[in-house]
Amino acid sequence: MPKIRALKPVCLRKVWPNEARDFTPWLAKHIDWLGDVLNLKLERVQPEVTLPGAGRVDIRARQAGTNAIVVIENQLGESDDSHLVQLLGYAANAEAGILVWVAHSFTSYHRSILEWLNEADTIDVYAVAVRTYHVGKDWAAEFQPVVEPPQSRPTAITLWAEFYRPLVARLCQQGVQPVGKCGWGGRWRSFQTGHPGAIYFTGSTDVWDGNGMVGLSFCATRRQERFRALRRHRDAIDGKVGGTVSWEEGSWEEGSWVKGSWEEGKKEFLVKLERNEAFSLTAPEEQLETARQWMADNLLSLRDAVQPHLNEVMRAKDSDLDEVKSAD
Repeated sequence: MPKIRALKPVCLRKVWPNEARDFTPWLAKHIDWLGDVLNLKLERVQPEVTLPGAGRVDIRARQAGTNAIVVIENQLGESDDSHLVQLLGYAANAEAGILVWVAHSFTSYHRSILEWLNEADTIDVYAVAVRTYHVGKDWAAEFQPVVEPPQSRPTAITLWAEFYRPLVARLCQQGVQPVGKCGWGGRWRSFQTGHPGAIYFTGSTDVWDGNGMVGLSFCATRRQERFRALRRHRDAIDGKVGGTVSWEEGSWEEGSWVKGSWEEGKKEFLVKLERNEAFSLTAPEEQLETARQWMADNLLSLRDAVQPHLNEVMRAKDSDLDEVKSAD
């Protein structure tokens, strides 16, 4: 039988001498360890990020699926008031949906404040104790949740799934098929156009509440020429839809559309309609159904107006697109 040894606790600063130079980069690199303990799938991890109005955060990430901003504040000692004030500042100004405070230990005073924040039902707050051990010639690290949000609280991803279930079924009955497992999730849903690189979509301008939106996303081969070829039919499309249609060039940045902004190779194109009246995921069912019906009606209207012209543009030869480019 192999010999079983007791774990020997080690001071955190012996493993990570400096909080900013050693611990934060290590935590960002091993964020999946922390995510597994908290049952959070974290992505787009960025250490040492400055957030407008909230200051510099140790780590910013996104929750997969909901795209909620996750702010992580870490320290190597016992919880203190300075880190608590920073965390409260993030809660008030960073538009974060999830806050995670990692420390060696937490005082009962600080735990009570974090538990009170969780009771507010507007943000999810976690306190996580980190421990290190000496195992043979190696170090070992362990995360232990100390404060967690109520497990019965519905998450945004759960509420969006409930919101979209009847809407997707309704659209399928009208011949609009979802993209499937590779489609958009969270507050977005994507639907087939019959052409690669072009999809219809529904969504919201915010994770928990915001204006509803429907549209066509264009990221096809030679997308700029094809989008502009489609835009030559703008008057006919706008007239048939009957609403205010936006024709925009921009990019998706952290799950949100930013008009007129893009990095090299990431430029995309949208034809979209936006609902003027905002709705919340936690609103009564009657209001949610009104938002669903708006999305269904307007996506179908846009599909009927766009699809004939989209078929023409997507089947066009490259030489025809060159003519469009030169005309523009």
